[in-house]
Amino acid sequence: MMVLILFTLWALGLLVLYTDPWRASFRWASATAFVGSGGFLSAVIDEMIIPHWATALALHPGWSGALVLLSRSASFLTQTGLPYTFLMFAVYSYESIAWKTKRIATYASLIPPLIMLAITPIYPVLTFNYWILVVWVIPYFLAACALLILQYFREKDPLVKKNSFYTNFLIIVPLFFVFIFIYVMRIQNDFEAWRYNTFVVLIQFVLIVAISLKYGFLGVRLRVEKRRLDSTLRALTSGAQIINHTIKNEVGKISLYADRIESYAKNSDQPGLMEDAAVLIQSSQHILDMMNRIQGQLRDIVLQEKLTEPSQVIAQVVQTLQPYAARQQVEVLTELDESLRLHCDPVQLREILTNLCMNAFEAMKSGGILRLQLFLSKKHLVITVEDTGTGISKENLPHVFDPFFSTKKTSQNFGLGLSYCYNVMQKHQGLLEISSEPGKGTTVFLLFPNKRVEGRV
Repeated sequence: MMVLILFTLWALGLLVLYTDPWRASFRWASATAFVGSGGFLSAVIDEMIIPHWATALALHPGWSGALVLLSRSASFLTQTGLPYTFLMFAVYSYESIAWKTKRIATYASLIPPLIMLAITPIYPVLTFNYWILVVWVIPYFLAACALLILQYFREKDPLVKKNSFYTNFLIIVPLFFVFIFIYVMRIQNDFEAWRYNTFVVLIQFVLIVAISLKYGFLGVRLRVEKRRLDSTLRALTSGAQIINHTIKNEVGKISLYADRIESYAKNSDQPGLMEDAAVLIQSSQHILDMMNRIQGQLRDIVLQEKLTEPSQVIAQVVQTLQPYAARQQVEVLTELDESLRLHCDPVQLREILTNLCMNAFEAMKSGGILRLQLFLSKKHLVITVEDTGTGISKENLPHVFDPFFSTKKTSQNFGLGLSYCYNVMQKHQGLLEISSEPGKGTTVFLLFPNKRVEGRV
């Protein structure tokens, strides 16, 4: 069991490091997993390797001494290093701390572990003064928890905030029990309570797997959903092209014969027949218009990108839609960072925002507030469109991106608006996220990757 836990912690550390090796907070998270595994490495050496190879080690006392030293050093590293690496993970995760301050904290926080190294006998018997250890370990843990929780509440980017929530849950809660079993229980002279950490790590691993499957932790489910939507849109685009061509040919025939019937009715003075022919002509044109709209929204989008000030695009959309806002008695508010510049297709961006704002107006038949925000997070340039309308039910929310799905019971709506918006955002290597609650409104997040942001104006 100890070997399994040891390899599980190493695997978690490597997984976190692989996710984003260039980000300091991820490196410290990986370090926390590896440092935390030291206690289990010590147990594997003491309880499995040394007893199993006792005969061979008796012939080589130097090897036995080296293994004991490695075991004691690993245990010391876990007990003094785990609070330090956890605190550093929190410090580097908290965006509001200046980089220089973080560097100072990195070295200053090393002082207590170094003091413990100076006053603690390690070999042949590791002897801690746990009262001294707890004096700084508990504040380190509480400070780290406070920073992670504060960062969660300060975060505006929905994807980063969701990730922060699960990160906090999967790290803070298990480490709380780990700290209890390692430090607090040893003050009470219970030196075997650390073994409960085996179950803590196992439960933590199961939760990580479960959350990965259900909520897309580390982006797993997000990639699956993308593939499903991409395949659906490609199939619909190909099918729409075939159907559009066939219907246009057949409707063209109907329209031709309707024109001939109308001419015959006019020459023979048959007003009733003329009205019937006019209905046929009007219906034919309606079918053609409908097919063109569907084809237009499902076509493969080709971006025409240029360096754009998204705040100006948003301002133009708001100005254009002002008559709709006035008619619906909707107050439009904006919070825009006018210094941001983005590589994007401004025409497509404007079309997305227009679609989203029109959806918001339709959800606020009795008036309300429409708020548009533009800001930069550590991962994305974020545009939010938030309304105080009717919201979307939990049953419908998972299907809002599905082509031809719509909650609007009107003949003019084909349920393609959000599919089109999703398609455009995908072309920009971006994401579109929706948060909604019935009776409380809907917020749509447009998330452009930071690599598309070029400085500031």
